[in-house]
Amino acid sequence: MSFLDNLLDEERETSVPEAASQEAPIGGSILAVDIGNVHTRAILLDIVDGQYRFVSRGEAPTTDTPPWNDIHEGVRNALNEISLATGRRLLDEKGHLISPEQGPFVGVSIFVATASAGKPIKGVMVGLVPDVSLASGRRAAESTYLQLVDTFSLADTRTPEAQIDALLRTEPDMVMMVGGTDGGAVDSMRKQMHLIGLAVRLIPHQYRPVLLYAGNRDLQEEVKETLGEEIGMRIEISENVRPQLDVERLDSAQRELAYLFHQQKSIHSGGFGEIGSWTLDGIEPTAHGFSKMIHVLGALEKHNVLGIDLGSASTTIAASIDQIPYLNVFPTLGVGHSAKEVLDIIRMDALGRWLTFELQNPDQIQNYLLNKTLFPHSVPAERQDLEIEYAMAREIIRRAVLGARNTWRGVRTRGLLPAFGTILLSGGLLTRAPNDGWSTLIALDALLPVGLTRLLLDPYGLAPSLGAAAAINPTAVVQALDGNAFIDLGTVVSISGRARKDEVVLRGSLKPEGGQTESFEVRYGTITTIPLAKGVRAEMTLQPRRTTISMGPGERLGRMTITGGEMGLIVDARGRPWRFPRNTGDRHQMLQEWITTMTGEAAPA
Repeated sequence: MSFLDNLLDEERETSVPEAASQEAPIGGSILAVDIGNVHTRAILLDIVDGQYRFVSRGEAPTTDTPPWNDIHEGVRNALNEISLATGRRLLDEKGHLISPEQGPFVGVSIFVATASAGKPIKGVMVGLVPDVSLASGRRAAESTYLQLVDTFSLADTRTPEAQIDALLRTEPDMVMMVGGTDGGAVDSMRKQMHLIGLAVRLIPHQYRPVLLYAGNRDLQEEVKETLGEEIGMRIEISENVRPQLDVERLDSAQRELAYLFHQQKSIHSGGFGEIGSWTLDGIEPTAHGFSKMIHVLGALEKHNVLGIDLGSASTTIAASIDQIPYLNVFPTLGVGHSAKEVLDIIRMDALGRWLTFELQNPDQIQNYLLNKTLFPHSVPAERQDLEIEYAMAREIIRRAVLGARNTWRGVRTRGLLPAFGTILLSGGLLTRAPNDGWSTLIALDALLPVGLTRLLLDPYGLAPSLGAAAAINPTAVVQALDGNAFIDLGTVVSISGRARKDEVVLRGSLKPEGGQTESFEVRYGTITTIPLAKGVRAEMTLQPRRTTISMGPGERLGRMTITGGEMGLIVDARGRPWRFPRNTGDRHQMLQEWITTMTGEAAPA
């Protein structure tokens, strides 16, 4: 039974009457740590009044860079914050975790760790056909912090000598070999195996890359013998990513990639081995924990869920579509450490169109992003700096989601997104905005969601840790979610289609429980927030005019019940899609109107 099956069983158990639920067995406290490129965060889940609750958190700068070069220092500092806040002793005199619990307020029962810190693992991919096995291999590789620096296939026009030279220049940490259906031809795979062998023989033994083989299973033993025993490469085997031409299986390769991530970090990054020894299965990539949480939300809510984790060095896009999980990591799209790489990927005019002011000089955006690369911990000091960072956030999210969509089955790769019932936003830039209106506006601008969408914010970075803990203690995850682990920004109603500016395109009403019915109308080209107190349920009716509200499969407009969030009810009537005005002054005015509506901030003097 999978961890998700267990979790759903636990969710059904927590739905029974209180008297019965109290008899369900509950484990001990759970400590989770996420080691990011900028911050190391720790959270403590414990039982309060018979239910798991988010008890405390700690945060400290990550210490994988000089002068520390050891993540243990940052982890210790984060755990000390929890100890000071709760009185619980977590570490012994030698700095080791106390586990299992040794009495009240001493130690923890379960420890899980996720990490995204440090440079991504460098890898090359060797396969046969670019559009078949190599495409599947790429999708598997995108599930972790792996930077593919070169690809070799039968379609490669370089000579064998040039390919060997290219492989040696990249100095990869890992080679991922894919190709061939199970039981299919083997000669082409042997040719690629021979190429790898020739190149690796020229690499000193201590620097030889690990080989992950995820191709034709008939060649597994031959790979172990030829590249492992004869040449001395370390070999890891997973199931074929493309066992048949029309079948793709990525789970096994993704698990092996997560394992290799832990192993490589333990070798090259101080403290990873020690922190990993505190866990049951090693340090898991943050992206994997985040993806599990999105999949859990999709199963619990019974609709499609999208997750955005906007980090300093990378951006993670996780989705649960028709109960199928998808995960994509973009290791060069980040708002801090990778800001310089953003300059090579995203045009300056694409960033500049989101600004409400004229640039002081043509290089203002570039200079700010270069400075952000040097000082990723820095925060915007002025409104103009804030707008530049949020422009970068919008374009990174748009770019990352566009790349992720290519892996979503049955979904168009261009145009509007499919309907997502829930969107979860994570990452410091999104969750630590001056107010929730900025976070909401960035998500709406970048994603252009359709239909009805619930926006959630992960201000404490709980999602990866809860996802990692779900496999060990599903009860804790269900109950922590029920205990408001995330901030509910509210429900967004998105209008699709076009109309004349300021034309009324939606009339509706809200009737809060125990309250009076309030009617509202919304004009085209605007974003409107309608008051509905956090946690208050209300019956909503919607009547679009000359426009549409795109609903998900099996959903239809009518009377529906929604729950208020921090922003109440949000109606985005800018249309889908919408375009920027050509006139610069009109664009500045339009953007400022949206900012004022969502944040209450007037234009700078």
